[in-house]
Amino acid sequence: MKTTFETALDQHEITDFFKGNGIYFARGSDWGDHLHVSNWQEMCGVLKTQRSAQSLLTNIFEEYVKYLSENYEDAAGLLSNITAYYVIRHKFDFLSADYYDLINSLDSKTKEKTGKMFRLLRTEYDKQNKDLPNYSFEQEIQRLKKHGCTTELESL
Repeated sequence: MKTTFETALDQHEITDFFKGNGIYFARGSDWGDHLHVSNWQEMCGVLKTQRSAQSLLTNIFEEYVKYLSENYEDAAGLLSNITAYYVIRHKFDFLSADYYDLINSLDSKTKEKTGKMFRLLRTEYDKQNKDLPNYSFEQEIQRLKKHGCTTELESL
């Protein structure tokens, strides 16, 4: 049986997969939001069997970022996907083998766009989430660091 990740590859719907659109939506148990880490676990379960898993992940992630709009919703989704990467990094050897780091492996254009999105989040995240039981933007950044992100994402 084909995974939703394999379907996304076959259908050229990688952006929808990372965003959790349509069949790629993984319902979170607490609030019913998309649970990005579920998609990451499925994707990594497939990628870990591939010969060039790190290169494939980098290319797939660059493809996702390329089609993001510079708006709050896409920036928040990017934060969730990057957080999911760092959270599950210890569960799949290829995610950190040979000092691999997804963010560091991205091309300059993707890094620049990621930096723009994180600067947008710096100004909008706390405003958008003021009435929700979410972490503050600064807490999200600290959480990323706790899970191994050494890149200053806003500086990209």
